[in-house]
Amino acid sequence: MSAAEKDMDENILKTRYLRASKIIVLLAVIFSIWIVFYITSVYFLGFGNKWALLTMDQWVLSSVVVFSVFVGLEVLFVLHHFMVKRKRIESEKTKPQLFKGKKLHVYTLPMDSKGGIFSKTFIKVDEDNILNLRFQMIPPYELWGKKGE
Repeated sequence: MSAAEKDMDENILKTRYLRASKIIVLLAVIFSIWIVFYITSVYFLGFGNKWALLTMDQWVLSSVVVFSVFVGLEVLFVLHHFMVKRKRIESEKTKPQLFKGKKLHVYTLPMDSKGGIFSKTFIKVDEDNILNLRFQMIPPYELWGKKGE
């Protein structure tokens, strides 16, 4: 799977979680409005304690449970999104180059050189590391001429 496909999948996941979060927040607001309406109707309008199927204690307990579930879902959404993002970043990190079972460190002179002919010198630094010095001997424009000639 290419980096563009992984990035697109991550954006789709982010869009889905954002849409689900909006729905959860909307449901939480509607439930909060219902609880406020129920409490005001019981205490200020005198409707009684059981006119809405449940008692006051049951509505308060259910609101605690519902809001706990909503917060838990939001935390799961955020954690899953960050885990997917971290997994993508880890997979995009370059793996260390190996040469004869040892870690290879490459140093090129000049730094910005692309193409041309290079000399390669391998220097054993220690038991686990090798240094590859690449010196540009012939630049690409001397090999093929300048563009437009």
